[in-house]
Amino acid sequence: MMTPLLETRRLSKQFGGLLALDELSFQVQRGEILGIVGHNGAGKSTLFHLITGFLRPTSGEILFEGHPVTAWPPYRRVRRGLAPTFQQTRLFYGLTVEENVRLGCFTQQRGGLRRFLLGTPHRERLTMQRRVNEILALTGLERFRAQPASQLSSYGYQRRLEVAIALGSGPKLLLLDEPFGGLSPSGIEEMGQLIQTLHDAGLTIMFIEHRMKSIWSYCSRLFVMSGGRLLIPQPAREALHASR
Repeated sequence: MMTPLLETRRLSKQFGGLLALDELSFQVQRGEILGIVGHNGAGKSTLFHLITGFLRPTSGEILFEGHPVTAWPPYRRVRRGLAPTFQQTRLFYGLTVEENVRLGCFTQQRGGLRRFLLGTPHRERLTMQRRVNEILALTGLERFRAQPASQLSSYGYQRRLEVAIALGSGPKLLLLDEPFGGLSPSGIEEMGQLIQTLHDAGLTIMFIEHRMKSIWSYCSRLFVMSGGRLLIPQPAREALHASR
């Protein structure tokens, strides 16, 4: 049986007297788009920050490619292939779109920021530039490459750039924290198309959202989250029906 790309085992998180996650176990299989949906307070953000390493669990275990990563800091998880984007965009607004993506590529390397600032050997720069060009084309940001991130015309393009930065690290699993939040109906459709494009390119994707109708058509499986627990996973259409 193939090892899951990501697995949690009886994962719990307690904040004082509040049990935010209650012995939560699930798996993300290679090649799928997994969605987790739930109302505010359901425990989605807590789960996301445990998986990315910004929180430590009270108990339980997190495995990536079969290896325990529960105690690993965020940067080690990124280098292993687990790349997050966040609900609040985290861009380098003083840099151009291209420079943002290039900096994302350096996160996969030791001394990445130092190498970004001081320069790299010519051959390595050529390889890096090809990677940056591929990401800009894949995410539809090529025409904005020389534009400062602060001047991107819409919030949707800022979200798209954050995804592009995450792609720079060469992820095996892309984690998206409410990627449709704050977007217009057309922006939601465009983000959904980008997610599908990345999946078609071979990327495994997991995302959390609080609006079921925004995501059900873009994922192969859905978990509905409530009270720090995941309900039985269902195909997306059945989950949408069950939530009504």
